[in-house]
Amino acid sequence: MEKFKIIAKTLAGLEEILASEVEHLGGINIAIGTRMVTYVGDKELLYKSCLWLRTALRVLKPVETFQASNPDELYACVKAIDWSKYVAEGQTIAIDATIYSEAFRHSKYAVYRTKDAICDWFTEKGMKRPSVAVTSADVQLNLHISETECTMSMDASGEPLYKRGYRTEGGEAPINEVLAAGILLKAGWDGARDLIDPMCGSGTFLIEATLIATNTPAGIYRSRFGFESWTVGDLAYDKELWQSLYEDDSQEKEFSHRIYGNDISKVAIEQATENVRKAGLAKYISLDVKDFETTEHAPSEGCLMVCNPPYGRRLFTDIPTFYRMIGSVLKKAYQGCDAWIISLDGKSKVKDPRSGEYIEAEPFDFIGLKPSIKDSLNNGGIECQLRKYEIFAGRFDDFRAEGKTLDKEKAESKTDGKFTRLRRDRKSARPTGKDGGRTDRKPFDKDGKPRERKPFDRDKKTSGKKPFERKAGGRISKYDKDGNLKDEKTLMMERLERRGHQPRKFDPNRPLFGDRFDASQHVLDLTQPKDNPKGEKPNE
Repeated sequence: MEKFKIIAKTLAGLEEILASEVEHLGGINIAIGTRMVTYVGDKELLYKSCLWLRTALRVLKPVETFQASNPDELYACVKAIDWSKYVAEGQTIAIDATIYSEAFRHSKYAVYRTKDAICDWFTEKGMKRPSVAVTSADVQLNLHISETECTMSMDASGEPLYKRGYRTEGGEAPINEVLAAGILLKAGWDGARDLIDPMCGSGTFLIEATLIATNTPAGIYRSRFGFESWTVGDLAYDKELWQSLYEDDSQEKEFSHRIYGNDISKVAIEQATENVRKAGLAKYISLDVKDFETTEHAPSEGCLMVCNPPYGRRLFTDIPTFYRMIGSVLKKAYQGCDAWIISLDGKSKVKDPRSGEYIEAEPFDFIGLKPSIKDSLNNGGIECQLRKYEIFAGRFDDFRAEGKTLDKEKAESKTDGKFTRLRRDRKSARPTGKDGGRTDRKPFDKDGKPRERKPFDRDKKTSGKKPFERKAGGRISKYDKDGNLKDEKTLMMERLERRGHQPRKFDPNRPLFGDRFDASQHVLDLTQPKDNPKGEKPNE
């Protein structure tokens, strides 16, 4: 089969894990970018990527690359493409865009121009123009613009790959399936021991863990992929190839351990039960309504715990009390186990119930345990951190005095230097601090010489206005000093005075119409009759 370039998109922080998955499937020339991995493969690998990749959001096949510096050039370049190789007459299309360019500030307008160019191409060829479908389009297209470089790709996944197809019931603030699988793979989960999620919600961690342990494809429950609607060109859907890949169960593994899911909410457990039942994994997963605070011991010695507790954003909770409880239960009941917890990254103002004072802290500050690994992740648009806790008996100083150390090896550290890193070529990829400021600026110029900082010129003339000067005044009260309501005229005069407008005082000596007004030219002649408005002399 002919080989071509493939792009798999993912969440920030999961690029290394995705690259390892691609390598396992047989991809070559693997390179890691920002929230993406590129590799080379054939049509079989394209199908396998959609079916197997657990940490991919979309799988794209680039088809055209061109340069465009404005919307008109974009329209002309898209219209110059032979679209009969990618879209059949009468098919529906949908276009999404990812844009990092100063020339294209409005992504929807770029999509609009692209759609017009494709439809106009079909019209000029005398063919039926494609319709635009909001959902379930026959051909899903992706437009990527970086400065002036444009790439048009066909989306082989169709619907995003995190939509696995097994979750019919969603709890409050459920974790993304791709993120859940990424956390499990970062934790080194392979099904060699028991696993527990004590705050399981709708059961995403439980189902993803079972799929990994049994080596079941992540997309096995999906009813459709985007490539199944491709009917023209070299990329046309190969049904026999797809059926052979979909029905191949030779890689499945036996799973002899147990996965436990607990939650304090009975409704959440009912939702998790329904999702597990639909996935057909009930024989591997045990569910129970249970408060984590009442836990006396772990389900088994040396088990793995994963947890996505509430952190006060989408679900309200008393952060200090709740996270102190988590640390206490871990230390008491989970000795000899590893705990992986994802929570908010960054400090926020919370009230400490012990002191009654408001303090700046992050949820992890209240757990009171020493983490061995910290990783930055993004959960539903919220900057989060994933931490690993190795639970042991006694104090950390005693643990270290015995010559023991925490395992600080990350799962992706095994792949460091193994894959190529793509060059950062857009402004949004530049690292920034928490306050939004640039953190990659160096005090050297391109020749390696120290940059000269211009001293502040205190003698430089300015406008005289202070940078933080506030206008005088404030809100005007509707009541006078005696508590009586002011009339509208008084309020209006006070507002004018506040703005610097002084009311005009009456001057009896000041001409009514100004000094240049000639009253002799504007005196009405009342001696003329009403039927002679122009003042014409009557005939004698």
